Amino acid sequence: MKNQVMRRLAWNALVHIRRPWRLIVICLLGIAVISIYPSDLDVYRETPPSTHPIVVGVEDYGRYINTAVQIGLPFVMRDPVGILQNLYIAVGSTMLTHGIKRALDPVLVAGTQLGERPNGGRHNMPSGHSSMASSAMYFVGRRYGWWHLIYMLPILLMTMFARVALDAHTISAVLAGALAGIVGAALFTSSFPPQVNIEFVKNEILRIGRASSR
Repeated sequence: MKNQVMRRLAWNALVHIRRPWRLIVICLLGIAVISIYPSDLDVYRETPPSTHPIVVGVEDYGRYINTAVQIGLPFVMRDPVGILQNLYIAVGSTMLTHGIKRALDPVLVAGTQLGERPNGGRHNMPSGHSSMASSAMYFVGRRYGWWHLIYMLPILLMTMFARVALDAHTISAVLAGALAGIVGAALFTSSFPPQVNIEFVKNEILRIGRASSR
């Protein structure tokens, strides 16, 4: 019976979503425009990577705050649909971000390889760190209230700044990453009606219990 409830709940978490298609299309167009912008990597390399303690602190610890809130809040709110939607977001955002990374890695625009990082690494576009922070921000904001942006948006912006300051990404890469994260979260996030979730679980247990007793 529990397996049947979980399957129904997983399906409910996936299909009962009013997706903001206009926002999704705008973000995808933004990624397309930003991705083909040829960054001047020499400008980034004129100054060494930042060693400022705030930048280092954000890179080592601060950037995980949004993700921690994204994972923890559904448990605090006793929100099984939110937990499942987080799993969908993790898979969807990862596939989208890394798919674009690998597709754009060898592309040359005005003599600049889009996949080259200022520090010489590969898979510059888009930034996975920025994508994770923005998808967490969108999920929490839409599901539990946009007031969470008060602290989550600064974390996102600081994460993006740190990646650029550390020569890990170009500005265009962190912007594209932030948009990719929003798309990944917008596809799988619904608003949070706690009573609906509780009633759904109760009704499913009762329905399956009645069916099995016949």
